[in-house]
Amino acid sequence: MAASVDDRAARRIVAWTLALVTLLFLVSGFGITSSDVVTPATLGVFGKSFSYAIHAYLWGPFLILFLLHIYLNTKKRPGK
Repeated sequence: MAASVDDRAARRIVAWTLALVTLLFLVSGFGITSSDVVTPATLGVFGKSFSYAIHAYLWGPFLILFLLHIYLNTKKRPGK
């Protein structure tokens, strides 16, 4: 039996949210170590202090989304 529409939608939402958080996590981490490159590239939005604040905040949501992504894609589905 195929996955339900709700299950597929939940997996898709979690995957795209995880991708966005991962991108922000990478940009903010790079903004901490190479602020001379990232600050002009982001038009001044990701300065060193803002990058550090975002990076420190995102580890929790990243970890939760990562574990949820793994769970949703490895749980036993009916008929498998």
